[in-house]
Formats: sequence, structure tokens, C-alpha cells
Amino acid sequence: MSDNSILSKFVRWLASPEVFGSITKKIPGEWELFEYYVDLQEDLIHLKENDLKNNNESLKIEFGEDEHLLVKARLPMSVFNDIENGSWSVHRNFITFMDSSDFRNNIEFQFAFEKNNLKLLKKDRLGKIEFFGFFKTQN
Repeated sequence: MSDNSILSKFVRWLASPEVFGSITKKIPGEWELFEYYVDLQEDLIHLKENDLKNNNESLKIEFGEDEHLLVKARLPMSVFNDIENGSWSVHRNFITFMDSSDFRNNIEFQFAFEKNNLKLLKKDRLGKIEFFGFFKTQN
């Protein structure tokens, strides 16, 4: 795994106009995770579709047209643990998963589309990648 290539892809994505010009009309529907990155301590871990299958990991997100949200996660990280059912909203290139029972469980991601795939990025306060996932539509 080459950290330079991963980092350069990430930097190009952040600098691209697609980050700021994503179309929210593309969001509603079912999305399935097929690849993701997570920063564990000093290592950037990259898992692809085969790795997800082999590890029995999955993440499906359903964005309703009425802004209803369903999350079905089976991942070894806590990012999605606190929200299964709620709502979603978009402001610019950020999407927020809102927990109707406890606002402290809300999760904000930066998002973009590339080749009809949805990208979700969540970083902590220090800029460490908590989750950077690539989703394909199930519609």
C-alpha cells in the first residue's frame, strides 16, 4: 500500500470542484459500501470489496426522499454505532446524519460524487480520518 498515492488521491479530491458542487438530488436511495479507509493510530488502513466480504463487514445506508435515514452497519469501528434510524440533511458539501432521539449522536460527513459513486469523509478534530468510504447505489 502506498500512502503517497492514497494521500495524493485524497488531496486531489478535496481540491476538486466536485467537492463543492455535488448535487444533493443524487443522494436519495440505497447505498452500499464497497471500499473504505480508516486511520488507526499511525496507519492508514485501506479495505476493498473483497476484504469487506472476507471480514464479514458491511454498511448499507438508505437516504429517503423524505430525508428519512436507515443505517445498517457491521463494521469494526464506532462511527456508525449510535445511529440506525433518523434523518439526514445537507448543507453545501456536508451531510449530517441526525439521531431523532439524541442530537449528541449526530454525525457529519463531507460528501461528493465521482462516477456515480458516493464518497463520505469523516475526520476528527485533529484531521485524522475516522472514515473515508466509497458507496455504490443499490437502486
